[in-house]
Amino acid sequence: MVTITFVAILLVALLAHRSVEQTGNDVGVLARVVDSRWILLVIAALTVTVVWVSWATWHPFPVVQDEMAYVLQSQIFARGRWALPAPAIPEFFEQPHVLVVPAVAEKYFPGHALVLTIGSLLGLPALMPLVLHAGIAVSLFIMARRIASGAIAFLTWVLWLFSPMVLYFGPSFYSEATTTFCWLAGWYALLEWRTNRRLIWLLAVALFTGWAAITRPLTGLAYAIPIGIVVLYDVYKTRRWRDLSFAFAVGLAVMAILPLWSAQTTGDWRTTPQALYTRLYMPYDVPGFGLVRTPPARALTPELVHLNLVYSYAHTRHFPSTLLATFVERVKMLSVSVWGTSHGVLLAFALLGLLTLTTATAFAVGSAVFLVLAYLLYATPASWTLYYYETVPVFAFLTASGFAWAAAVAGATLRQVREGEWRSPRLTKALTVGALVLCLPGVRALRLIRVQKRIDRLPHASLARVVARIPERKAVVFVRYSPLHDSNVTLVRNSANPSAERVWIVYDRGERENARLLTLAPERAPYLFDEVSHTLYELSRRNAHDVPRSANAAE
Repeated sequence: MVTITFVAILLVALLAHRSVEQTGNDVGVLARVVDSRWILLVIAALTVTVVWVSWATWHPFPVVQDEMAYVLQSQIFARGRWALPAPAIPEFFEQPHVLVVPAVAEKYFPGHALVLTIGSLLGLPALMPLVLHAGIAVSLFIMARRIASGAIAFLTWVLWLFSPMVLYFGPSFYSEATTTFCWLAGWYALLEWRTNRRLIWLLAVALFTGWAAITRPLTGLAYAIPIGIVVLYDVYKTRRWRDLSFAFAVGLAVMAILPLWSAQTTGDWRTTPQALYTRLYMPYDVPGFGLVRTPPARALTPELVHLNLVYSYAHTRHFPSTLLATFVERVKMLSVSVWGTSHGVLLAFALLGLLTLTTATAFAVGSAVFLVLAYLLYATPASWTLYYYETVPVFAFLTASGFAWAAAVAGATLRQVREGEWRSPRLTKALTVGALVLCLPGVRALRLIRVQKRIDRLPHASLARVVARIPERKAVVFVRYSPLHDSNVTLVRNSANPSAERVWIVYDRGERENARLLTLAPERAPYLFDEVSHTLYELSRRNAHDVPRSANAAE
């Protein structure tokens, strides 16, 4: 990576020096391409292609527990319901980040699942993550082109698309895809509103800000505070209080989804599913410092016990006195997630990009830094940089601007750059070719991500293969977890339509408890999946735990 980065730098410098100076209105072929409208279609199509290829499967499905919760909720929404009735014996169906009492629903705020519902209605769960990333790419390109130039926008897009964080977390069902799109779309609307003061753009700002808040509340708050300051300042200067009242009404209408969602799920509009889930299973998972030692209100499955041990560890080290060390550690991990193992080379260009800041770009950089600071309220592993996914477009633009600054210096055009002239033909050519060269390490990283994605799917793929061989029309599989089970993987899963589900996949709770569930589902053939041996056993209904009648080894 570092070698190719240096090659790209060298090419940028050589092109900046050797490009033939053009005059008049001829901005060159490259400039016309990156400034054209059809380039947006190319950007969207290539983004969808790269994200889908990164998934390393034709039919993506959720793998990590959080993803499974989001997709389950989108499927519940697709059935026209906020939640499902609780199972008759909820203990069999307890799934991380999913409520099973008083109803079945995800614990997370509903903004992302509502977006995913479009794909669930069409039977294509992965559709909306692809559409969201295409929207992020196009929004990022349009804004970078507006603020700087088409060439810088193209380089920004390449740096964003091939950053390790986007290559790995892009092909997933995480909610940061929705909030990142809201951030960029809202910023674009804010730029338009500040340019022409049309009410429609201010309403769009309120819509995207509200949607970010009902998707990831802390991320939405970190986004809303800087925007609110700018909007209130402008409204005060222009006396557009009527427009502000309309925008406030739009934001309030979006936020009104939350009490409705709570009332329909928990039975109390003041108690969110997330708050209830925290009390039932993870009392320590709250903002603040130190470890809350209040015990969970429900008995925990072995899987949830292990999960809590892993998650709660960060709280034992999170105190005001450790905040500076925590911040430094998180920033280091974030830099690797954004710029990869370039040994600081790309980071150096991002620092050079600070020399090019304008009011708009300084606002974006400040918002990104504010998000990182806001998450200091939570004890989280430094390696889990997904919480800062919304910052990657900002840092990609900053890095591209640093490249432009370096190319301008190399080509003796720094005076033009200082005057805001980013569209000179020689700079356009240098940045465009530099972007193409930087695609090379990106393709290599893409291949590595595909391998990792295949590894991530192995536990689910193993279970799916043996379950597919069950001959009965309906069955129930009791999962016996390995003592070394990965706490980030859950094999037990709920269904948005359990009565129509061919196979229930539930916890193995022992002979007596298993028999209770089978009594409630006499039409289902019982099986046991042993995670240690990856073997599926057919059980006798008389003894649904210890005496397998036949066995099929997993492939």
